[in-house]
This record gives sequence, C-alpha cells and structure tokens, in this order.
Amino acid sequence: MAKILVIDDDDSNRESLEMYFSEEGYDVVTASTGTQGMKRYRDNPVDAVILDIRLPDMEGFDVLDDLKSVNQNVKVIMITAFHDEKTIRRAEEKGSFAYIKKPINLEDLESAVRKAVAEDAFH
Repeated sequence: MAKILVIDDDDSNRESLEMYFSEEGYDVVTASTGTQGMKRYRDNPVDAVILDIRLPDMEGFDVLDDLKSVNQNVKVIMITAFHDEKTIRRAEEKGSFAYIKKPINLEDLESAVRKAVAEDAFH
C-alpha cells in the first residue's frame, strides 16, 4: 500500500484529503505545520507528499527544500490557493513533482499522486 503525507494547515482540507485518499486505498499521514510534516517524514518516509505552499510556521518552499535534503527523489505535489506564474515557476525550479491549484480538483490531485507513487517505485 502506497503511503502519502499531507501537510496543510487548513483542518477541513487536510481531513478531507486524508479521508479521500484513505478510501482510495492509501496509507495517509497528516501534519498541520511544516515542522510537524518534516518530523513525520523523517520518522516514517512516504511515497509522495502533498504540501501546501502557505503554512503557519514556514513557507512550503522551505519544507520542499528540507524534504529534498533528506531524500532528493521525494515526490512533492505542491498545492495552493495563491497561484501565479512566479509561484508555479518557483515550484518547478525547486523540484516539485506537480502543482495543483485550490480549490483542488480531486481527480487531478489523485492523478498526480498515482504518477508520483508509480515513479517512486522505480527509485
């Protein structure tokens, strides 16, 4: 069973994603802050990370950098309600696997997670 980590400070969004992906057969771990997310990842690495760009304790891009420092091949799907060309370009430059705009289209997100998990199986 593939394992994913959802890092999002929005309780309802985080809980909805946890419920949705659990029902789809994923083992889901959640965190509401970047610091908590990094601790969860270090304690128990996952196949893919869904990461909000805006977090209360640190910027999602800093979490992405930290995740990449632990595992260069980690597949991180960035999510945000604040999307513009600069942010999208920055996500790509920093090595995010995918970029999904809020409100989240669950089919798009699930497709990105499926691809990330499949690609992770080769590393």
